[in-house]
Amino acid sequence: MGGMHGFGAVPVDDLELPFDEPWEGRTFGLYIAAGVAGARSGSIRPGIEAIPPADYLAMSYFERWASSLERGLVDAGTLTEAEIDARVRDPRPPAQHGNDTNPELAAGLAAALVDRPRGPSGEDVAARFKVGDRVTVKRMAPEGHHRCPRYVRGVSGVVTRQPGGWPHASGDGRPEATYTVRFEMRDLWGDDAEAGLLHLDLWERYLT
Repeated sequence: MGGMHGFGAVPVDDLELPFDEPWEGRTFGLYIAAGVAGARSGSIRPGIEAIPPADYLAMSYFERWASSLERGLVDAGTLTEAEIDARVRDPRPPAQHGNDTNPELAAGLAAALVDRPRGPSGEDVAARFKVGDRVTVKRMAPEGHHRCPRYVRGVSGVVTRQPGGWPHASGDGRPEATYTVRFEMRDLWGDDAEAGLLHLDLWERYLT
């Protein structure tokens, strides 16, 4: 919940399956396929953060994914809201398409799921801070998707790594310097916290 308190324990399934229901796996697959095919606009997180708060809290994890995917398909002109509503009213599966696989789409899916680069390798951009600098996370209430937990705002830490420039979570597209910042657990949770460290990757705009 973005670092917010008061939402209770996080349930953990001993099996740790990636999907609890078949439709969740299909939603994930559709999101990847629609992106590779250029059939949706935007990324998953800004679409999720645009869900009205009451609806967001009532949805499961992959229901939020499905909502964001639908929004992206509509914004891209691939589907209309009326077409989506019609399928909800009549959820019969479409006719089978046999072996008419699109080789280019299949190769793109393989690249997205299997051959994608691992680990951070952002662009070379100007950076205000360097490794070893002590920085403080701003106290703020940003709108939309931001990836800056509430519990770290106002807390100081030390820059330990510069992963390079990445487009901001808001989706504005411009690469911005990011930093891995190390925080002391007691600075985050008080003197009663266990000794330890927490590392977070944060965009430059969050730091002073």
